[in-house]
Amino acid sequence: MAPPGEARLVEDLRGFLDDFAFRARRLAAPLLRPFGPSAEPGAVDDADLDKLRAKLRRIRATLRAAEDRVVADDFVALWLRELRDLEYAAEDVLEELEFEALRAARLEGFKAQLLRSCAGGGKRKREISLMYSSTPDRLSGKIAKIMERYNEIARDRDALRLRSGDGERRQEVSPMTATSCLMKCRLHGRERDIRRVTEMLLSDEACCSDVYSVVPIVGPAGVGKTSLAQHIYNDEAISSKFDIKMWVWVCQEFDVFKLSRKLAEEATESPCDFADINQMHRVIADQLKGKRFLLVLDDVWDESRDRWASLQVPLECAASGSKIVVTTRSTKVAKMVALKMHQLGYLSDTNCWSVCQDAALRGRDPSIISQSLISIGKSVAARCKGLPLAANAVGHVLSSAIDRNHWEAVEQSDFWNSEVVGQALPALLVSYNSLQKHLKPCFSYCSLFPKDYLFRKDKMVRLWLAQGFVEVDRKHHDEDIACKYFDDLVEKFFLQRLPCNEERYVMHDLYHELAEYVSAKEYSRIEKSTFNNVEENARHLSFAPDEDHSNEIIQFYALQNEYMKESHIPGLRTLLVVQKDELKDKRNTLHINFPRGMFMILGSLRALDLSNTNMEHLPHSVGELIHLRYLSLENTKIKCLPESISALFKLHSMNLKCCNNLSELPKGIKFLTNLRHLELPSMDDWNMYMPCGIGELTNLQTIHVIKVGSDSGSCGIADLANLNKLRGELCISGIENVPSAEITSEASIKNKGELRKLILHWSSIDSMFSYDASSVLDSLQPHPDLEELTVRGFSGVKFPLWLGNQYMFSLSILELKDCRNCKELPSLGRLPCLKHLSINSLTSIKHVSRMVFVHDEINCGDYRSSINTAFPKLETLKFSNMDSWELWDELEVPDFPCLRHLTIMRCSKLSGLPNLQALQNLRIKNCDKLLELPNFPSLQCIKIQGFWSVNQILQLPIFSHVETLELCCHKKLVSVKKIQNPVLHSLSLKQKGPLHKVSGCQVLPFHNLFVQDSQVRMITKLHTKDNCYLMLQLLKCTCLLYISDNLDIFKVCETNT
Repeated sequence: MAPPGEARLVEDLRGFLDDFAFRARRLAAPLLRPFGPSAEPGAVDDADLDKLRAKLRRIRATLRAAEDRVVADDFVALWLRELRDLEYAAEDVLEELEFEALRAARLEGFKAQLLRSCAGGGKRKREISLMYSSTPDRLSGKIAKIMERYNEIARDRDALRLRSGDGERRQEVSPMTATSCLMKCRLHGRERDIRRVTEMLLSDEACCSDVYSVVPIVGPAGVGKTSLAQHIYNDEAISSKFDIKMWVWVCQEFDVFKLSRKLAEEATESPCDFADINQMHRVIADQLKGKRFLLVLDDVWDESRDRWASLQVPLECAASGSKIVVTTRSTKVAKMVALKMHQLGYLSDTNCWSVCQDAALRGRDPSIISQSLISIGKSVAARCKGLPLAANAVGHVLSSAIDRNHWEAVEQSDFWNSEVVGQALPALLVSYNSLQKHLKPCFSYCSLFPKDYLFRKDKMVRLWLAQGFVEVDRKHHDEDIACKYFDDLVEKFFLQRLPCNEERYVMHDLYHELAEYVSAKEYSRIEKSTFNNVEENARHLSFAPDEDHSNEIIQFYALQNEYMKESHIPGLRTLLVVQKDELKDKRNTLHINFPRGMFMILGSLRALDLSNTNMEHLPHSVGELIHLRYLSLENTKIKCLPESISALFKLHSMNLKCCNNLSELPKGIKFLTNLRHLELPSMDDWNMYMPCGIGELTNLQTIHVIKVGSDSGSCGIADLANLNKLRGELCISGIENVPSAEITSEASIKNKGELRKLILHWSSIDSMFSYDASSVLDSLQPHPDLEELTVRGFSGVKFPLWLGNQYMFSLSILELKDCRNCKELPSLGRLPCLKHLSINSLTSIKHVSRMVFVHDEINCGDYRSSINTAFPKLETLKFSNMDSWELWDELEVPDFPCLRHLTIMRCSKLSGLPNLQALQNLRIKNCDKLLELPNFPSLQCIKIQGFWSVNQILQLPIFSHVETLELCCHKKLVSVKKIQNPVLHSLSLKQKGPLHKVSGCQVLPFHNLFVQDSQVRMITKLHTKDNCYLMLQLLKCTCLLYISDNLDIFKVCETNT
C-alpha cells in the first residue's frame, strides 16, 4: 500500500490531468472559429481558466512538498524530475491556450480586413484558415502526450516512498510578511585582530611608498576577512584620521582599467565614464592631492606586480599617512603588496556559538534560549569548522523557531553528512533547506551567473517573475513581492550588498558553490566553450564567457552542435548571455552568431537576454516565442525590431537601454498589453518619437522616456492618460509639440502617484506652440508625492504657482535648466522638503529676490502656503550660466538654515552674495564682477576659478578662517604671499599663467601646498608651527628654480626641472 503522502500526490496528479484534458478541449474550441462558425460549441470561460490554474498550483505545491522529503533518494529524485517535466509540459500547454485566446482577441479588428485582402485568393484564405484550425489539433496532440506520460508515471508510483515521521512541516511565512531589519553583525573572537589591524592603520609608518602603507588581511574563504575590514572601515575613531575613504571590490579579475574607474567613482562620489585610463588617473590624483585616504581593496587574487604598480600610480599624490587595506586568500598576494600581513584564523567553537546565537536571536532577549537549547546550539556550531559565515547561516536557520524539536531537527539533519566538497557547504546546505519554498528557485537561478557577478535587484526581480517563481496576490505589485524575496535572501546572507555600492549585490564564493550544487540538474552555465557539463534536461542555460573564451563561444553558435539539434533544448526556459560587470564595461561586446532558425525550437523560452553582444538584427522568428516574458537587448547594435515582436502577448519586460542605433519601435507595440517595463535609450542618445497607441499599455510601470510627436503616427501627450501605473522615473520630451493646455491636461500627470522623478523637456524653444508653454506647464502639474523634478527648455515666461508652493510637499531635488524666457523665479523657498536646487541657463533673470513671501499666503488648488523661513531644508544650491543676473537680495537671518554647499559658475554680471550663516563650502568660477564676499561664519572650504583680480579678493576677511583654499586659472596672479590664516590646512594653486612666487604663507601641522601647471620659480618662507611638517607637492612646474630649505617634508611630482 502506498504511503498517504504518495497516494495524495498521485490522486492530485490524476485529478489535475483529467480535468486539464477536459478543460483544455473546451478552451481550444473557440480558436477554431476566428474566421467562421465554430466547429464545436462553447466559449472561453474565465472561470474554467482560473480553475485550471488553481489545479496547476495545487499539483505544484504537492510536488514541492514531496521533493523536500525525499531529496536524498536517487530513484525518487529521478521520479520527481519526470513529474516536474510533466508539470512543465502541462504549464506550457495551459499558457499556449491562454496565448491563443489573447491572439484571437487581438486579431478581432483585422478579420474583415484580412478576408477582404484575400478576395479572389482562395489559396491564401485557406492558408489563413489552416493556420488557426491547426491550433487545437496541435494542442490536442500535446495534451495526448501529457496523458500518456502521466500513465507511465502512475504505473511507477510504487517506487515513491515518502518517509513517515518527518515531523511537522515548517510553517511558511507569507511572501509579504515583514521581516526584521538586518541586524548589524557583531564580530566575536576578533578583539585581538581588530586591535592589531587598527594599530597598523594608525601608525605613521609608510612602508610601501613615501605616501601610504598596505595592510593585508589574509585568510581562507568564509573566515570573515571582509567583515573585519568593514568593521574597521566604519569605525568613527579610525575614519576621523582620514580625509577620504574608498572601498573597491576587486575579485578574481584584476582589470586595472575597471578598478581605476571604480577608484575614481569612489573618490568623486559620482559616475566616471572616461574611456582613457590616464584621464581617470588624473581625476583620482586631483581628488586625493594633499589628503589622507583609507582604501579597502576587497578580495584580491591577482599576483601580477605590474598590474598592482599600475593601479598605484594616481595614489602617489595623496598625503603621507594614507593606508590601503587588502583582503585576500593568498599569502603570495600579501607578500607582494606589503612587508607585513595579518593572518586571520578560524574561530573557536565557543566563538562560533556566539556568532550562531546572535543570528538565532536576531535582536531578541537571550533568555529565550534555554540551557537545553544552548547544548544543542553548541553542538551545531561545532560543526561549522570555525567559519563565521557557516555559523551565521546556521544561526538564521535556528532563528525560525526557538524550540527543541526544530533545533534537534537541524542538529540531526542528513546534510551534515553530505558527501560534498568544502568545510562550509554542509552548514550552508542546512541553511538552504530551511529556506521558504518560494525562495529556493530564486536562489538556484543565481547559479546562472558567474562568480563575482554584480547582481542588480531590478533585473533579478524581472527574471524571477518571468519564470513564475513569485507567488503573486492582488494586494501588492508583483514586483514588490519579488523585491521582498530578494531582500529576504540578502537578510539571510545568501546575497550581500556591496559596501561601496548600495545598488549592487554579490554572492560569496561559498554560497555560489552552494547554488551550483543545488541547481545542478536544471541549470547550466557555459564559461569555457564546452557543452560537456550541460545537463540533458537543463531548463535554464547561460553563456558567461570571460575574455579568454569569447571567441570559442562563437564557434559553438556557428557549429550547431549535437546538443542544440537533438537534446531537450526545446524545453529551455532561460537563455542568457552574461558579463560579470554589465553596467560598467561597455567596451567588450561579445560576438555571437545564432544558428538559423534557433528561435523556432525554443518554444518554451520565458527569458532571453542578449545584452552586450554585437547583434544588429533580431530574427523574425522571435515572434514564435509565445511564452517569452523577459527580453533584453541592452547595449547591442540592434537597428530595428521585427514587427513579429508585437505578437509576444505575454511579454512583461523589454530592455533596450544603450541601443543607440535603434531607429524606431514596432508600430504594433501597442498590442503588448501585458508589458510592464519598457526601457529605452536615454534622451540624449535616442531621438525617436514613440509610436501612437502607447497609451494602450495600461500595465506599464517603467518607461523612462516618452517623446511626444506632432504627426498622426507619433505618440501624443494624451496617450499618457491611462498610464497611471507608472513608477520611478519618467521623462516627457517634445512638449513643444503640444498645441494647448487642454490637450496636456488629458495626460493626467497629477494622477500618477507612484512616479518619484519627472523630467519635463521642451526640445526646442522655436516651436509654433511656444506661446502657450506657460499654460501647458501649468497643466502638467505632478502628484504631490513627487520627489525629483527637472524642467528643461521651458519656453514660457512664467512658472506655474504649483512649482513654488507647499503643494509639492515631497519635492527634495529640483533643476530648472535652459528656461531662457523666464524673467523671474517662482517662490521656491516655500518648498518644505527641498534639499538640492540647481538653476542653469535662465538667461533672462536679472534679479533673484528672497524667493518667498514670508507674511503672505498663496493658494494653489486645495493647498495653502504660509512659511516664515526660506528654504528650510536646502543643503546644496547651484547657479550656472546666468548671463543677465546682477543682484541677489539680502536674506533674513533664519533663511537657508541648512545650506552647506553653494556653487556660482559663469554668472558674469553678479556683483555680490548674501550672507549665508550655515555655508561650509563655496565654489566660484568665472564670475569676474564678484569682488566682494560676505564673511561667511561657517565657511571651511573655498575654490575660486577664473578671477582676474584674485589678489584683491584674497585680502577679504573671509580668507582668514577657511581651512582649504584652491585657486585655479588666475591669469593675473603673479604671486601669493602673506596669507595670514592660522587654520589653513591646504592651499592648492593650479594655473597655466605667470605665477612666479609663493611665500609668507603660514600653515598648520601635516598640511599641504599643491602647485600644478604653473610657471612658479620660487617657494620661500612657508612657516610651520611647533616644528610640524608641511607636505609640498609640485606637478608639472617646469620653471621651478628654488625651494626654501625650511621645509621638513616635500614631494615633487613631474617637475621636469
